[in-house]
Amino acid sequence: MSLKRYAPIVVACLLVVSVASAAQLTLPPAAGANNVTLKVGYPDSLDESDVMDLYAFQILANEGIHVVPTYYDSPPLAYKALISGQQDVAYDESGGSFFTGQQTTCVGGYMLSGTFLAIVGDGITSPSQLLGKTAEDFGPGTIMRYLNYYWFKEAGISVNTNGPNPASVYLKNGGENIERVNDLQSGAAQEIVVDDFILADFESPSINNTAHGGPYHVLFYSPDNYFDTCYVAADSWLSNSANQGLLVKFLAALYEAQRYYISNPGMFVAFAEQQLPLTPPAEVEFASTFYPGHYTYWPYGLYNLQGNQSLEAKFATTSDFFMTAGVISSPLVNDSVQPYGMINKYFELKALEAIGPYAYPNESWVNPTFSANIRSWVPAWMTDSGDSATSAIGQILPYPPIAAASLEYDVGDPS
Repeated sequence: MSLKRYAPIVVACLLVVSVASAAQLTLPPAAGANNVTLKVGYPDSLDESDVMDLYAFQILANEGIHVVPTYYDSPPLAYKALISGQQDVAYDESGGSFFTGQQTTCVGGYMLSGTFLAIVGDGITSPSQLLGKTAEDFGPGTIMRYLNYYWFKEAGISVNTNGPNPASVYLKNGGENIERVNDLQSGAAQEIVVDDFILADFESPSINNTAHGGPYHVLFYSPDNYFDTCYVAADSWLSNSANQGLLVKFLAALYEAQRYYISNPGMFVAFAEQQLPLTPPAEVEFASTFYPGHYTYWPYGLYNLQGNQSLEAKFATTSDFFMTAGVISSPLVNDSVQPYGMINKYFELKALEAIGPYAYPNESWVNPTFSANIRSWVPAWMTDSGDSATSAIGQILPYPPIAAASLEYDVGDPS
């Protein structure tokens, strides 16, 4: 995806042409009678971004693994709860696991592309038109603030956090999604960074017009060339072999849930509407195709891919992203956290092995470009029954899952 796109919202989501495929949805049977609890922290209230996790929890409950989720009201809090020992696993979208130097490791995730975008009103189509105006995000220490820093620096536009200034863009803490939307529509802000399902609130011609503060456009999309979210665990917790096995089952259930609802969008809508009764149905319907079509619902994990989505390549661009955003001053080094590294792909690999390959369904958003990206990014053993899978898998990362002296070793190279 391009780092900057200025297409009108009303056409941003049109995806055409389909290819035939079939989904394979399996989970390994439970090994013995489990009765364990897994505490998982989330950085915000339950929404379309993570509602499928609830289905994964049902899969796990059938195996005697009982997930207790906690939803915090600010992205950094879930990570802080993890490092204080309140949670076993946290869903991190603040970048805390990358640059705080804590003894934690990213172990998997299902959002290949970022879940945020910037919407502008008043017919604005260029970053320079925001000089002297206000941009709202979720405030300091959040990935949304980092994105604003990154986007505007890439565009050559100055920003400040003190107040409106004709020579720069004022970055302001705008609160939750709905507050930011209200500020954009009222004119209190001219750019907002929000979860991408909020696009549904602006699609209607009755809203996307000059009479209501528009026309509205997507000014920036989250780039898909850096790691912005992950499930993260404390290294002390990972040192227990039983916890490692529990984590693999947790990740397998997450990817199975993704696969099931990507292949059954109608069932996703019914499930999500049941779990999110206060969410407008239009948002849920929108997410059912927009998210899988934009790699937000993603069935192949994050750390065992190839090409420009390989762990090695993407780790380097993640480092560049945080430096451009002004969060860090020197490149990230994976093995600066021992013994597992900032990122360790072993647990995700074992989860993907357990549930086997997956092929995308015959949906309109599976267009030729989408299909070409899958072929480029996803190893064949994940998408079909390629006979080379088993021999290659064991060479990627040895057991036990410890990082050695370099990222190259952690990534592995079967060749």
